[in-house]
Amino acid sequence: MANVRRIEALADCIGFLNDVHNPESLAYQLRNPGLCRAYSFKQLNAVDKNGYRIFTSLIGGYRFLVQDLEWKCSGQTRAKGETGKLKPTSSLTDILKSFRMTNIEFLMQAVKYLNDALQTEEVTATTELKFFLEGE
Repeated sequence: MANVRRIEALADCIGFLNDVHNPESLAYQLRNPGLCRAYSFKQLNAVDKNGYRIFTSLIGGYRFLVQDLEWKCSGQTRAKGETGKLKPTSSLTDILKSFRMTNIEFLMQAVKYLNDALQTEEVTATTELKFFLEGE
């Protein structure tokens, strides 16, 4: 079995889909691998003109993304997917939608990426979010 935490593999996947290691990408320039937006007045001093959070380092942006994913996968946010508010029984498709990744290509790339990263074949479009919290 892989030595990669499932929630970190999901964060890596979101960063990959946002092209975070391409210096010309928005995710790279903002140091924000999830292209997370500001939803609190406390966050408003570090946002771009489109509401994306700006982090001082890629590590800071990555840490926030992992925390955000833990909250979303456990149903602790107002984030919505295909079937309404995200909860542990929501699917991979749902969480990708919450990151505005609705294209089928994103889903296909995410399934392949996650299965490769976790050295498994059990991740599908319908994998429940609680899967990414298990084994932590």
